[in-house]
Amino acid sequence: MSGSNARGRFTPRKTLAAIAVGSVLLMSAPAAMAVDGSSIVKGQVASSTGSNIANATITLKHKTKGLVYTVQTNDKGEYILRNVPVGKYDITISKDGFIQSEQNDVEVTIGQSIILDGQLATQGEDNIERIAVTGSMIRRVDMASSTSGVTFTQSDLQSMPVNTGFESIALLAPGTAAPGGSNFKGASSFGGASAAENGYYFNGMNVTSIRTGLGSIRLPWEAISQTQVQTGGVSPEFGGALGGIVNAVSKSGENEFSFGTEVRWDPSSTRSSHDSLFNSEGVIQTNTAQDSYDFKELQLWASGAIVEDKLFFYGLFAPRREDEDWAGSTVKTNREREEDRWFAKVDWFINSDHSFGLSAMNNKRTWTNTNYAYDWETNIVGEQEGVAAPGEDGGQMYSLNYNGYFSDDFSVSAVVGRTSENVENVVASTNPSVYDYRNGSYISTHTNSSVSEEEYIRDQARIDFNWDLESHSIQFGVDYTKVTVDFSSGQNGVGDAEGWWSVKTAGVDDRSGAPVGTDFIERRIRTRYTDSEVTSLAFYANDSWQVTDQLVLNLGLRYSGFDNTVSDGREYVSIDNQIAPRLQAIYDVFGDGSAKVFATYGRYFQPVSANMNITQGSSSIEWFEYSELDQVDANGQPILEADGSPSRGAMLRDRYWRQRGITEPGLIASANLKPMYSDEFTVGYQQELFDTMSGGVRFVYRDLGRSVEDTDVGPVLAKKLQELGIDDNVGQGSYYVLNNPGEAIQMSYDFDGDGQVDDVTLSAEELMLPKAERKYLAMEFTLDGNVTDDLTINSSYTWSHSYGNTEGLVKTDNNQADPGWTTSYDYGDLMDHSNGDLPNDHRHSIKISGAYKITDDLIFGLVARTTSGRPQSMFSQHPDSVDSCAPGNPWEDCISRYYDQASHYDENGNPAPRGTAGNLPWVTNVDMSLMYKTELLGGGFSVKGTVYNVLNSDTATNINEERARYADTANGLELNPDYGMTTDRQTERYFSLVARYEF
Repeated sequence: MSGSNARGRFTPRKTLAAIAVGSVLLMSAPAAMAVDGSSIVKGQVASSTGSNIANATITLKHKTKGLVYTVQTNDKGEYILRNVPVGKYDITISKDGFIQSEQNDVEVTIGQSIILDGQLATQGEDNIERIAVTGSMIRRVDMASSTSGVTFTQSDLQSMPVNTGFESIALLAPGTAAPGGSNFKGASSFGGASAAENGYYFNGMNVTSIRTGLGSIRLPWEAISQTQVQTGGVSPEFGGALGGIVNAVSKSGENEFSFGTEVRWDPSSTRSSHDSLFNSEGVIQTNTAQDSYDFKELQLWASGAIVEDKLFFYGLFAPRREDEDWAGSTVKTNREREEDRWFAKVDWFINSDHSFGLSAMNNKRTWTNTNYAYDWETNIVGEQEGVAAPGEDGGQMYSLNYNGYFSDDFSVSAVVGRTSENVENVVASTNPSVYDYRNGSYISTHTNSSVSEEEYIRDQARIDFNWDLESHSIQFGVDYTKVTVDFSSGQNGVGDAEGWWSVKTAGVDDRSGAPVGTDFIERRIRTRYTDSEVTSLAFYANDSWQVTDQLVLNLGLRYSGFDNTVSDGREYVSIDNQIAPRLQAIYDVFGDGSAKVFATYGRYFQPVSANMNITQGSSSIEWFEYSELDQVDANGQPILEADGSPSRGAMLRDRYWRQRGITEPGLIASANLKPMYSDEFTVGYQQELFDTMSGGVRFVYRDLGRSVEDTDVGPVLAKKLQELGIDDNVGQGSYYVLNNPGEAIQMSYDFDGDGQVDDVTLSAEELMLPKAERKYLAMEFTLDGNVTDDLTINSSYTWSHSYGNTEGLVKTDNNQADPGWTTSYDYGDLMDHSNGDLPNDHRHSIKISGAYKITDDLIFGLVARTTSGRPQSMFSQHPDSVDSCAPGNPWEDCISRYYDQASHYDENGNPAPRGTAGNLPWVTNVDMSLMYKTELLGGGFSVKGTVYNVLNSDTATNINEERARYADTANGLELNPDYGMTTDRQTERYFSLVARYEF
């Protein structure tokens, strides 16, 4: 690349250090989304007297690929190079009549602009200063952007006790918290948002879990070169997430052939075990007596040049094996899981201006579950039950990337690809699941309670442009995504045994028809099918404007829209005109690039997830049957029939139908539905400390402006239809409708079956649903960098407060990982007293991570964090005739009572506002590692031992918050003796050994 970059910036300083630091601020081109692992290199060149040097040639040579990039300075002495592949470079600056300067081993990283400033002396001049790479200053104080977060290379992570996976990396950043629900797949909460509201990217591809958005698909972790975690101030090229962004790029081949292997073993014999947990009746609830987990992984990789300096390859094969045992009360299970994960990448650098990259990945995983009879009281394992049941999940990812420079001022990057996920389970036997709600134990759980087949495919394409002008750096682009959802599910069991079976105790006016305090059997059937789509299209633009020598404004805007369909292709959700401004202001406090004050504002939209195509847009048929108890054993539990179903007597009432498989868009989503969004404001200060460190403080305020929820409007609709003189001949008990709480709902359906569509509007006043509220306040204090040449730290303290009446897409209260379809807002009465401290409210969080080089060969690593426990609530059955259930209220039918203990009241019917029952204990986790490195047979050898949860802490992260249980009392309730019982806790201490060899 050659030519001039006309970019007016600043008056040159007299010293090299001043020039170097000043350019960190004044070359204001924030690094855009790295489509295929590229970044920006920029800077200014001046003479020893401080005057600008025009037409100086800057040459970057990749140390291992042989790639060469050149650019010339403009009349201001400035230059900029975009789409520079990440990696290490040797850089030279030269011009006729001046002595050439050079700097070696400059590392270009994802998402961060690298500032290279030089000062050239004329030939024969004394005291020659060499090119300065403000390495620590570049990393510590980025004057071009105020996006918050952290970036780690693979070598950074290898020196610390960080487990594989994006979530382990994300938890190193301030403002992130571990999930409270065990069903959330380890996905973190960013800035008070729910765990299902983040975005994950790999080589420019969206690799967020397709169905739920909970975490990412499983990736080839060895193949990842760098990972960036963005926690706030996210620029407009990213969308579809309210929480945070995790962005990673892969490794690629080099000129020299290299080979490596790594073996990891987490032996079961060195894994500690927490104590089993029992309920108030002495029945086991969490059984650890049979727990065992052994993990082995082999990784083999090779890379090199197919054509030197032009065509490169990288390949990874990573088979992993898991052997796990666990037990409940009556069944012990062994699972053997295999995964032959692989990744391949080919890069073709046509010339220094144009390159292509082709990537492919497989993460298909299979397993076999074998169940055995088991007695928890004697801890004796019996004979195998049923057959060994196979299952599989995972899929593939393919992508094609392009990076190109069409002039020194205009560059393009693009990616197109496909990601697929498949889930299939085969049951070990036809015995259905039977659960006893009276004591919280399974009577029968020999195999999966449901049978399903799932396939999700995400096709995506995006193109990004960068245009550098006099005082502006403009980025703009478009991205398109199409997700196909193919899903079917039902319950295990054959014939009359099919279903989810449970034993319950009747409450007041129980739907079963059983008298108060009487035990009965419930059979629940729910089948779902959909073959549908989710599509989205977005455009964005961002102008990075150098207003003055000390002020940079990043003015961004993102426009997006999305559609969700039912199986016949009709749209039940169609939302466009989502306009999201993303604004940043960065001011150089002292004018020398050593400190900045910044402010940001951003609006972020969350699409309706693919999960809603299943839960809301599918052909869903659901019904219930209620029967008397029949034959029971000595413990009062039903005896199981030959087909696995519980012994039962006469039916207590007719079958109750909740849904009849209707997929009419006008019946399942409000016609005036608007998108879910959140606004974020941040103000911060960051300063360089001791040349090699930085410290900062950031204030964060987030406000959920609107939510999308599903509500069973049946009780309100019945009144409205009666008022309009329309008979309801649909024949189902529930009408779950997607809506924006606090706003009107517009429905259309032929309710009376006369052949004419009935348009019905339920006003906000008729619905009386409170507006969704979620606010997040935080103060973050950070200190990071190189304390000494041998000690590196990354530390933070965060004070935060998350409060409102909804957690978001998922719900920690009942561990519901069902994005967009939680019990929140199902009925107006469920929202009574729901405002308070939310489950992701961790008021205090202290994090320290880093590495200390004891010797050149021995490195000690530490990751430690301590976080205050989440708020605790009380849930009980909603009392009759009060609050939303009072006579005359739209929700006076008090249907939420059939959700059992799900409302914010105590066992006596007194209000118990959310989060007012205290807090769970502080959670402290300390991980340590020790790595030894040496040369062996001409290659690099290392061995690393890591102890996770060194203290073997078992603090509760989730508890039973059901305050009441049914009883034969005046109000049909009594104190639940198991209230507060631990349901989730920290993972036990375990040891991991990793041996690695590269040559």
